[in-house]
Amino acid sequence: MAHFDDDLLTIQKYAGKTNEQFTKLLLNITLLASNHAGRVLDRRLTVLDPLCGRGTTLDQALMYGYDAIGIDNDGKDFDAYTAFIRTWLRRKRLKHHSEITPVRKDKRTVARRLSVTIAGEQSLTVFHADSTEAREFLKGGVADVIVADLPYGVTHGSRTERGLSRSPVALLEAAVPVWSQLIQPGGTIGISWNTHVADRTAAAEILEDSGLRVQHGNGFDDLEHWVDQSINRDVLVARKH
Repeated sequence: MAHFDDDLLTIQKYAGKTNEQFTKLLLNITLLASNHAGRVLDRRLTVLDPLCGRGTTLDQALMYGYDAIGIDNDGKDFDAYTAFIRTWLRRKRLKHHSEITPVRKDKRTVARRLSVTIAGEQSLTVFHADSTEAREFLKGGVADVIVADLPYGVTHGSRTERGLSRSPVALLEAAVPVWSQLIQPGGTIGISWNTHVADRTAAAEILEDSGLRVQHGNGFDDLEHWVDQSINRDVLVARKH
């Protein structure tokens, strides 16, 4: 059951936006592969998108009545999503509180944080930061599931400590060991990516090397699909034990 009007998902239009139906599919698959599958309708879970862009996954999590956490290294995307969600909540006349604050550690700023509380209960938190440094501002086990749509290496790249890379492999190698610390035991990570720039075996090995168990079988191994001549998208889901 949707908790908000569906224009929360559809009103934003911008180049590179992931299709809302695919985002919903990826989140659903990830949720149902977790130990929380039996409680997705009666528990307010926490969904983390460590590459949240302008918030499509975050908005879908809110639609489900969940709490949402996002991280993105692009300041323009952070500012755009902040402006959007604040405006949308005001126009819908939904009771809420929002603020942007710096996150400091050891006398240095490690992130900017947007904190939103809706109706005094549901929470949305978005960080302008590098997700490979997430343990600087997030505690371990903060999320029930993680969902990430990786850069496709076509119109944009993935930012790592080695600079801008067009391969999601470098991003996964740097980020998955951190992301795996952010989910609870029994939680899952669901990723989508472009197979033209990284094959499935390489992505699966990175997840397995971080102590995650890649899920196999119908509904997991048959999700590869053509998007356009430069993007062939696949999906992997892995569980933390």
